[in-house]
Amino acid sequence: MLKRDLMWPTPLYFKDFPDSKNLNKHLFKFIKAWSKKSAGLEKTNSGGGWHSSTDMNFKKEYKLLCNHLFIMMEGIFKDYGMQPKVALGNMWANINPLHAYNKYHIHPNSDFSGVYYVQVPKDSGNLWLEDPRPGANIQLPKRVKNLPRPLWRVIKIPPLEGRCVIFPAWVPHGVEENNTKAKGDKSLRVSVSFNFIQRDQDEVSKG
Repeated sequence: MLKRDLMWPTPLYFKDFPDSKNLNKHLFKFIKAWSKKSAGLEKTNSGGGWHSSTDMNFKKEYKLLCNHLFIMMEGIFKDYGMQPKVALGNMWANINPLHAYNKYHIHPNSDFSGVYYVQVPKDSGNLWLEDPRPGANIQLPKRVKNLPRPLWRVIKIPPLEGRCVIFPAWVPHGVEENNTKAKGDKSLRVSVSFNFIQRDQDEVSKG
């Protein structure tokens, strides 16, 4: 009898933050104002997307979000068997207007990366992640339909306002093009990205 054992799994973590409706109103207000004052950075953002500076975790208006992220990440460290302490390396805001997207990339010099969704109009782009194993991407055989999820090479994760998704920083990923039909501010896909790292007790700084 044929048996299968799946080894070397890649964990993806999800959490819906409490009172996210009020949190997102607060975040949208400050992120939009920030984008009006700063031209932003050119990173993976394409098609007119805005990427803030990466010091967001040091700004007091985003402290509540940071607190939620630390609670989630501490649980992940425990689940993943990591020690000793969690540290937030950097954090930034993303605004993807119509036709904007984020190119294929990874996050070097980090342990875990993730995204929190502030505003996601319909059809504004899924997060996609690729199998990080080189061998799986060198040979691409024809596959039958309805493969079990653990055997997929690429997965797409629909964004949901108030939800946080965290994954190992070495997982290749990107964001699809924003093709929403919404207008004005409601057309903006707004999210916050971040990187977590390990630090010794005397090095930990939560910003």
